[in-house]
Amino acid sequence: MSNPILKTSADDLYELVKSRKKISVEETAKLLNIPHSVTQALVDFLVEERILGIEYKFTTPYIYLSKQSEEKLAVEGKFTKKFVSRDDFFQKAKQWGISIEEANHLWRKYLQENISLIKEEFYIKANSRNIPKEEIEELWKKYQEYL
Repeated sequence: MSNPILKTSADDLYELVKSRKKISVEETAKLLNIPHSVTQALVDFLVEERILGIEYKFTTPYIYLSKQSEEKLAVEGKFTKKFVSRDDFFQKAKQWGISIEEANHLWRKYLQENISLIKEEFYIKANSRNIPKEEIEELWKKYQEYL
């Protein structure tokens, strides 16, 4: 295996808040399927580290990305995020002994989770090459068929 990555509950929490912008601690615990007390401890830690912010509406705590964290994301967003190609995905699935059916299912799930990022990157690259907007739309449709 090359370059395995360990993901923690804190990573999942961060990704959820990043995707939702603002979410209650209670809903976060339900979506991540972890106890409320553990979620609250993770939130407290991430707020201390100024990664997340917390605000209260009446008695309900809502968490969001802090300004420092958003600025860091903006800087990271300037660089092309490396997406896994279909060929690489299926090659790794084969190495790990995953069936073709399961690999197809996982590939579709990967696309669903990342399609907006892939589309955004596609449009950025197409615009940087001065391709007319109408042509970009056609190219995107063809690219989606390939995916």
